[in-house]
Amino acid sequence: MATDLLLSERQVSLLDELTSSVNSGLQEVADAEKGSFEAFHKHWQSVRHRHLQQEASKRRGRWQWICQVQEICNSACEELDTVLGQLKELDRQRCEVLRKTTALHKECEQMVQDQERLAAEAEALAERLDYFDRVADVACMLDHQSANGLLATGTSTTSTSSTSSSGSDLATVLDQIDGSLSFLELHPDFCQAQPYTHQFEHLRNRACLALRSTVQRSLEKSLAQVEQQLKDGGSVQTQVFCSQFKAAAASYRPLLSLLHQRLDIHETYAVTLEELEGFFVHLRLKLLTLPVSTHLQSIVHKDLEMNQLAPATREASAYILEVSQMEHQCFEAYFELRQPQEALRSLMETIADIFYQTMRPLVLACDSIDSLREIGDSLQTDVLEPQRRSKMDLVSFLGMVYRLHKDVQEKLIYRVEMYIRDSIKGYVPSNSDLDYPWVLYSAERQEDPLTESQTGWYPSLPRTLSILAKIYRALEMSTFQGIAQEAVDLCMHTLKEAAQILARKTLPSCSDRNMQAVLPLVQMMDSQLFLVKHLLLLREQVAAFECELVVSEKYFNFGNLWEALNLKLPDGILGILKPTMYHAEVDSKKDIESELKSACETLITNITAHITQPMAAMNVKIGNYLANPQVDRASLKEQSFMKEELHGVISNLHEGHGLGPMAV
Repeated sequence: MATDLLLSERQVSLLDELTSSVNSGLQEVADAEKGSFEAFHKHWQSVRHRHLQQEASKRRGRWQWICQVQEICNSACEELDTVLGQLKELDRQRCEVLRKTTALHKECEQMVQDQERLAAEAEALAERLDYFDRVADVACMLDHQSANGLLATGTSTTSTSSTSSSGSDLATVLDQIDGSLSFLELHPDFCQAQPYTHQFEHLRNRACLALRSTVQRSLEKSLAQVEQQLKDGGSVQTQVFCSQFKAAAASYRPLLSLLHQRLDIHETYAVTLEELEGFFVHLRLKLLTLPVSTHLQSIVHKDLEMNQLAPATREASAYILEVSQMEHQCFEAYFELRQPQEALRSLMETIADIFYQTMRPLVLACDSIDSLREIGDSLQTDVLEPQRRSKMDLVSFLGMVYRLHKDVQEKLIYRVEMYIRDSIKGYVPSNSDLDYPWVLYSAERQEDPLTESQTGWYPSLPRTLSILAKIYRALEMSTFQGIAQEAVDLCMHTLKEAAQILARKTLPSCSDRNMQAVLPLVQMMDSQLFLVKHLLLLREQVAAFECELVVSEKYFNFGNLWEALNLKLPDGILGILKPTMYHAEVDSKKDIESELKSACETLITNITAHITQPMAAMNVKIGNYLANPQVDRASLKEQSFMKEELHGVISNLHEGHGLGPMAV
């Protein structure tokens, strides 16, 4: 099969012919079997010769084919080598074209970049030159605006749209000036930078001056209109003061906003804005001071009675608060708020100072604790507390009102201390005040149901509770605690003094010998029960005030100076000047409990001693009798001292029991 695969069609056909020839020869040999061997051999030789010729011709044909194929392959290889050479040349030419194309592209890109760089440099150069060329343009724009009267005149014929257009034009002018100056400040080495800087600064000052003049003229015109309206008989209501200004504010607010937006750029804008705010405040105060002062004086006139002072203060505070709120709104209509803003603070403080200077003399001259308390409540509840929750910034105004409130509290504290000193500490009791215990059974009753329950109280106690109730909500808790502690201590001191007076009080003489014997007990019981009753009342009433009556006291002891005088130098020479500081706390509630406990113990001890003293004396006699060994214990009750003295002790106890209601 391998040989057949190597033979061509021509070879296969030749083999087929040979096979047919052999078959025909064999047929002839079979027919010639009758011949001789020589004939067969000869035939065989001829057949073999033909066969060899055929094989030789076949071999030659194969070699010829192989040679032809080799020639074809050689020619194909030569042609292939030629093609490869041409491809290499073509590739070399392609690479050369690619190299030239790439180089061309790089050169084109470089040219484009150079062109863009040159265009950018030209544009930058033109932009830089524009900063220098703006001087004339800006000057022309300012001249044009001044010629049109939009900045220099500020007349009422200027409409809102015209003012808005003027504001936008001025904003453009200021932007150009600020941009040019910023550029020149960054490039001071440029030629003609300094002269152009001075020119632009001059233009900025000129623009700010024109803007300031415009707003000032508008404010002066609004002031003249309000003053004319007041001369024509207008009222002093706050709307009259602000209506003209608010109407003009809408036209000039955009111009003032330009200054506010440029506060951080240059101090010229800040100075111009502050000058305008100061001028505005000056005109407002010039307009308000006299009418507001006059109106406040009409409210709190000199003929005002003391009990009408608190309502007048409430009316004056409401009026001045309304004025302050309207002034704040009017200021905000022109200027944007910022922190800090000295002009607004000055305006609010001056308005509040008018109120303060009007009310302070009345407060200092007021001696009524009730009026002072009502004034303080009015300032606290009507002004301070509502405005602290308000969104409007009235800190400066509230500061002055708070100062007046402090003055009221100081005067109230002074009057309360004077009252405590004169009416509590310095109280001198009358005979009727110490008519105990009969005062408790008095049939007289006061008509006022609020004071009916205080019948029979020692006067210093209701006075103490009354003054504490008045100032409980009017003063700060720390201040109230100090005053309350002092008042309670002084009240306890007066109660103890009154109890001592009752203990020394002479009772009416009695003809009954037994009753005369118990008079000291009655004095003691009246004194101690008086003290116990009032201390219980004081403890109960003081508990209603939700505060601690504790006061911390710090004091210095200079006792080492006396030691130094005796040549005893503590801690060296400097020890002479070194005092010792001590700290102590006074708790009035604990003092009340302590005094109450002491009074109860004294009462119980004295009553017990009075009851048991006769029995103790009798018990001594009984002991002495029974001490004799010759005495029969059964005969004790038959002794005379047992019958007489025991009967007397029992009678005295029964009679003393009858005195019990008198000592309640």
